[in-house]
Amino acid sequence: MFTEGYISAMPASPSFGDPKWIPGHSLGQSDKYAGTGESKKTRVIVIDDEFLIAETVAEILNAEGFETTAVSNGASAIELAGSLQPDIVLSDVIMPGLNGIETGVRIREIVPHCRLILFSGQAATVDLLAKAREQGHRFDILAKPIKPEQLISAIRDASDPSV
Repeated sequence: MFTEGYISAMPASPSFGDPKWIPGHSLGQSDKYAGTGESKKTRVIVIDDEFLIAETVAEILNAEGFETTAVSNGASAIELAGSLQPDIVLSDVIMPGLNGIETGVRIREIVPHCRLILFSGQAATVDLLAKAREQGHRFDILAKPIKPEQLISAIRDASDPSV
């Protein structure tokens, strides 16, 4: 159900990526809270103006045990970040309105500990990334199309506080 610019995605099968990935089956990574009695899940906001992509990525991450919400624009993500306090924002770079970099910078003003992972399949991203780095903003970048194994590995790495 789409409500006020965002939805909480429910686990389901992905519509893209490597067919070796099976929802609910770990990709060989152990949960950093396993055996500790803690049940804190890494909170992730996925942003893509192509909502089907955001929703599919969120479904993959939810199936892997993350608490993931999909949104279709930067403004919705910023609004959601205030209440959700995400650990990670995974965002497309090129979007109408606020791009992924602008959105990430604004979310970090609200949630300073939040890690930003950008993804893009467009060449125009290079200039935006260079400008953001010149301004001192740090982020990771993934190229589209994203393979589920690479996505999950990047999210797990970003959720590790020692990195």
